[in-house]
Amino acid sequence: MMTAKDSGPLLWKDTPQLRIGPVARVVMAAVVEGQYTFTVPDELAAQVEPGKRLLVPFGRNRKPAPAFCVAVGREPWTATLKPVVGVLDDERLLSDALIELGQWMARYYCCPPGRTLAAMVPEPIRRQSGFRVVRTVHLARGRSEQDSWSAKRATVVEVMRMHPEGLDLETLIEHAHASKAIVSAMIKSGLLSVTTRREPMPAPNFDSPGTEPVFELNEEQRAAITRIEQATKDGVFKALLLFGVSGSGKTEVYIRAIRSVLAAGKQAILLVPEIALTTQIVTRLASRFRDVAVIHSGLTGVQRSLTFAALARGEKKVVIGTRSAVFAPCPNLGLIVVDEEQEASYKNQQSPRFNTRDVALKRAQMAHIPVVLGSATPSLETWCNCDRFSHFERIILPRRIAGLSMPRVSVVDMQFEQRQRKGVHLLSQEMEKQLGETLAAGQQAVLFLNRRGYATYLFCSQCKTPIVCLNCRVNMVFHQTTGKAICHHCQASMVVPKRCGDATCGGTLVRFGMGTQRLEEELRIKLPDARLARADSDTMRHVRDYEQTIERFTRREIDILIGTQMIAKGLDFPFVSFVGVINADTSLAVPDFRAAERTFQLVTQVAGRAGRAESSGTNGGPGVVVQSLSGLSPALQFAANHDFESFARHELVIRQRLHWPPYCRLARFLINHKMQSQASTMADALAERIREYLATQALSAEVLGPQPAPLSRLRNQYRFDFLLRAADAGQLMKILEQLRHADGLIPHSKNIQIDVDPVSLL
Repeated sequence: MMTAKDSGPLLWKDTPQLRIGPVARVVMAAVVEGQYTFTVPDELAAQVEPGKRLLVPFGRNRKPAPAFCVAVGREPWTATLKPVVGVLDDERLLSDALIELGQWMARYYCCPPGRTLAAMVPEPIRRQSGFRVVRTVHLARGRSEQDSWSAKRATVVEVMRMHPEGLDLETLIEHAHASKAIVSAMIKSGLLSVTTRREPMPAPNFDSPGTEPVFELNEEQRAAITRIEQATKDGVFKALLLFGVSGSGKTEVYIRAIRSVLAAGKQAILLVPEIALTTQIVTRLASRFRDVAVIHSGLTGVQRSLTFAALARGEKKVVIGTRSAVFAPCPNLGLIVVDEEQEASYKNQQSPRFNTRDVALKRAQMAHIPVVLGSATPSLETWCNCDRFSHFERIILPRRIAGLSMPRVSVVDMQFEQRQRKGVHLLSQEMEKQLGETLAAGQQAVLFLNRRGYATYLFCSQCKTPIVCLNCRVNMVFHQTTGKAICHHCQASMVVPKRCGDATCGGTLVRFGMGTQRLEEELRIKLPDARLARADSDTMRHVRDYEQTIERFTRREIDILIGTQMIAKGLDFPFVSFVGVINADTSLAVPDFRAAERTFQLVTQVAGRAGRAESSGTNGGPGVVVQSLSGLSPALQFAANHDFESFARHELVIRQRLHWPPYCRLARFLINHKMQSQASTMADALAERIREYLATQALSAEVLGPQPAPLSRLRNQYRFDFLLRAADAGQLMKILEQLRHADGLIPHSKNIQIDVDPVSLL
């Protein structure tokens, strides 16, 4: 009797035969690392292409599973390779350039390659939503001779002889004056053959041709356009930072630069950080160009699918959109523009955790085209890169268009203010005064408070116990409109009790802090005749809600617009002569090395909404009042003087001394678990393994931590984190690749997240 031990060698008695033929390299659509190779059967050879999805046998049971084909070629292989089972797509979903970009993203952002490619072509595009099935009828070979046909059949055959390329079923029925039943019978008998394909319906039309506005460009704008046009003609990668104060005409520079690219027969992508910002810029660009495409998460699946199809065919020339627009399948891309390049919302918070700006830079580098990074408050990384790298270059717009003055900024210390007045006031006396003058002059105002809700802190007046979210251990925020307390992290809500939950206490609850609802209430009391609107995520539940509010404000049907970050940047309102910033320094308390930078950017961006037209402003010109709870910090002082360059010098000295970006690169490891002890143990063990590996391999990097994350509990998960710090991007990428491929060093687990170049450490 043969034993299991004896049977082993007999299976491999013959050496597997080496063959040469077509093979496909794929990455699995599932969360699986690496590439896999499969043979291409002859019957599928004409259909298998890079950029299509294939069905391949995978896993222990060899069940057919979807995978993205990334390469096809003739290579030697043995019988141990399994064949491709099927082809899922009629047309390529990804070009060679996008496949290369996706594979770079997978390496740099520590993500399985199939996940990055899937992110580039969302599900509606893969399903070809909005496509229709077209059946094309052909005359079967060898059946064109008459064979006792009826007159109606003979007519169908005659029509088909006149169209050897084939006709779709509906057209054939119309031309031959035949019924569907006759054609179906001819197909069944083999006289006619049918092929099917899917073709898209017309893409959404965002064009809105209008009268070309007359803009008199200043000298700096003309020089900026000339420099960008030269970079596009040179056909080399360049990162051009368009650094211009608010109201300096950056959008008009974008438009003229894009127009020159279109004149050369190429396409352009304009990226904006949020859906809200597309409202005005789409309106402006749709009236200046034809064949405009818009891409953002507010589109339906059908709209997104048809828009991508039109772009891939080259029918749409200008793309405007948020994060996913960076993957627009433009076959002839000539320019990428990233507006408000410093914005944290360009960072994707789900895997793959990419920064859209940096992906745009990489795509432009691969395509040998320029990318324009526009901002009044550039990120310190971009600003510093212009001094360190030859392919980065600054273009400066130092003044507002038409000679308009920058708004006067006053900073009010609210601690001093509250000592001088009775009661609790969200608005300082100076802000109330300037608001009154603004409304009396028939002008508009914008008030910014980056806290939605009514009261941001609820606690017992007796025992001081706060009301916190049981899932996240953060303060619940009271919302006056619903009468409920809501967690702004997990959206849990509760009806607010009148008294303390501790039966032994029974104290009454106190509402403290302020949000946009509380600000709106105070304005309605102090300025009862003013027409108010509030723009935050409580009132702006859909894109259309926001668009309607902006349209009403533009038509001057609203006097004062109250809002959070969605009104802070990118918008242009000619009749806004006053801007107020409530609690401007709240963000300085966030435990993040970028806190001062974000505070400066936010205050500067909000202040820039004031005085953007000749007709705006009271007798003293446009004004801004910034209210602070902790005095005049350096960030607020520089923002009040509209002095980015001095702020950058001040902040970069601190960053360099502490060795923070842009003088290093970071990867954040976040470990979460429903049990606190388990999360802590996992974080300690992983950090120690990485330290040991770095020392063993003599890799120049350091591990900082671990420690409880600033948001130590979120959605019922305890969170610990640590940072991996390296000198530059190349070194960080190299180290992370080695760590990922070291045996079991970083386990694949839903409890571990790796965030390369994090924009937030909360």
